[in-house]
Amino acid sequence: MDTQTLPKPGQRIECVYMGGDPNPIPVGSRGTVLKVQEIVPGDHHIDVAWDSGRTLGLLSLIDRYRIL
Repeated sequence: MDTQTLPKPGQRIECVYMGGDPNPIPVGSRGTVLKVQEIVPGDHHIDVAWDSGRTLGLLSLIDRYRIL
């Protein structure tokens, strides 16, 4: 299992990979974390306000991001 560090609300992140979404956030997009919520043990939903204006969240076990 990947142990990617979870961001905290207010931190800036960059999308590295988004899988499984028909209209993914483009790689390299940056945004601000709004909320991090555990949906099942070990998997978190990360709400992000992307600089593009979108608010699509990330799933910690599927998507990849970099904390800036």
